[in-house]
Amino acid sequence: MILTGGEWVVEALRAEGVRHVFGIPGVHNLAIYDALLRQSAVTHVLARHEAGAAFMADGYARASGEPGVVL
Repeated sequence: MILTGGEWVVEALRAEGVRHVFGIPGVHNLAIYDALLRQSAVTHVLARHEAGAAFMADGYARASGEPGVVL
């Protein structure tokens, strides 16, 4: 099976134990969002602004001890 670039990114995140990602879909990361939609291991949390996504990921990491990832 041939994976897309977005699928590689999502698989790498999953392999590192990432369960939640924060961010805003855009033209530059749509391949990753397409791959996120086709799986259920990593959950996306939509933000209204990039800075908000970064603060959410930081707070999540501090509170949970898990990686906080921004897309």
